[in-house]
Amino acid sequence: MKPTIHLIDVTDFELPDGTKSSDWFEGAFKKLGIDAEFELEVYDGTETIFPELNELSDCGHGIIVSGSSGAVFEEKPWIPPLLQFLKDAHSRNIWMLGVCFGHHALAEALGGKVEANPRGREMGTTTVYLTDEGLSDPILEGFGQPEFVNLTHKTQVTRLPDGAVRLAFNQMTPVQAFRLNRSIGVQFHPEITPVQLRQLAEMFKSVLIRKERFLDDEEHLRDFFLTFRETPASMNVLANFVRLIAH
Repeated sequence: MKPTIHLIDVTDFELPDGTKSSDWFEGAFKKLGIDAEFELEVYDGTETIFPELNELSDCGHGIIVSGSSGAVFEEKPWIPPLLQFLKDAHSRNIWMLGVCFGHHALAEALGGKVEANPRGREMGTTTVYLTDEGLSDPILEGFGQPEFVNLTHKTQVTRLPDGAVRLAFNQMTPVQAFRLNRSIGVQFHPEITPVQLRQLAEMFKSVLIRKERFLDDEEHLRDFFLTFRETPASMNVLANFVRLIAH
């Protein structure tokens, strides 16, 4: 029997091309050539639609929680039920991978702390470094030291859950990945390509330029686009996760 990925999509926006997180993940699975190796079930987490935990075993099932536009500490009606779901799923020893917002949600659900990053926004193609634990963790198999990743966020995990291990970091964000047993969080986006990253930057350019002063002007934005690149080792995190849940 094929393993099953249960993808909880909490994207509360669409890119100009009409896609959202579930589409980006599906595209990444196809690009990796692993889309036929598992079944994919998608749930709208913003409507508090989650997998039925009684139907999931601790073997052959994995949960992925996507990114979102806001922060986990914002007052949105779907966030508390999501955190409770993740806490319950963790207690059942089900494999979970949280990406960006999902990374923050896992940390909060399991007793950690998420706060605004005082250094501001981190966005684009950048490098992360692995800790000693990260170097030996199968979720990051294939990573260089350092490794390129694509990301965009303004919040960060400031306190790990008790017993959690930090797997990756950089100067901007001290916790770029962590693991607590079968619950894994990554701050970066393994599913995002330069095409999607460019759409995100273009979509939020007024915020990046006028509100946050992350970029100087539209010429700076165009130069910023030129720094985006494919991040195959980062994308391979998804293949590593599929292998983990299959055994």
